[in-house]
Amino acid sequence: MAISKRKEGGGLKGFLSRASKSFLTGGLYAKDKSYWAAEKLCKFGFIVATTSLVVLMPLVFEIAREGQMIESERLQVKELRAEGFSDRQLQEMGYLAASVDRAPAVAMQK
Repeated sequence: MAISKRKEGGGLKGFLSRASKSFLTGGLYAKDKSYWAAEKLCKFGFIVATTSLVVLMPLVFEIAREGQMIESERLQVKELRAEGFSDRQLQEMGYLAASVDRAPAVAMQK
């Protein structure tokens, strides 16, 4: 029977020696895999961020422009009402319903 001899001795010193090599190997493996995962997450984050900018920013600008347009029409409608035009006439002129509609009398403060 052949008895295989280990390079490190037994006992506590041998165990700690083998454990330190094992931890070193495991640490290097975890470091490599974490770099790989971080690289993939950065690529994914960059793609999501740029796509959001390209898709969502024009939408935000359009919503802001629509709000400004409605506010401008409301001022025009207010001036036309002061001149005596009715709501029906204003709608027939092509003003948006959001600009022509008034708040209910209950919601108005005196």
